[in-house]
Amino acid sequence: MALPARQPTAPAPAARSFRDALGRFATGVAFITAAPDGEPAGLIVNSLASVSLEPPLVSFCPSRCSLTWSRMRRTGRFGVSVLGLQHQRFALAATPAGADRFAGVDWEPGGGGVPLITDALASLECEIVAEHPAGDHWIVVGRVEKIRVSASKDPLVFFAGAFGAVQSESD
Repeated sequence: MALPARQPTAPAPAARSFRDALGRFATGVAFITAAPDGEPAGLIVNSLASVSLEPPLVSFCPSRCSLTWSRMRRTGRFGVSVLGLQHQRFALAATPAGADRFAGVDWEPGGGGVPLITDALASLECEIVAEHPAGDHWIVVGRVEKIRVSASKDPLVFFAGAFGAVQSESD
């Protein structure tokens, strides 16, 4: 039996429209880190996602043209520091390419050597288990080996191209 002919694909939406639409999806903000050649390196991301509970897996999506990620991936490991509202200035300063991403923030090496933000809402130490090309980004999957959670409950949120906070019902 023959399959029907494929219909032509509709043109892709404009990049700005796509970005604006997904900007309406509020996300948390995380600092992904590694220590290539013993030197701390990191990326601010809003693409952190839980993938699996058994085994515990997370993913994030760095740009395929990121020089920082190209250095970090060689370590086979990464750290995740979930940022809180207190990290807003740090995130703004650390986001641009070429920024000193460890200036003005306290960090310490985790058990596996990855840098972790001292007062992060949560910290994960992960081993890279997969990396998939996806358009102009990579989908990186990591197996979580260690977890630390703080008592703080004020997350840094990214929405409509800006950082913000969650307003609780009691506010």
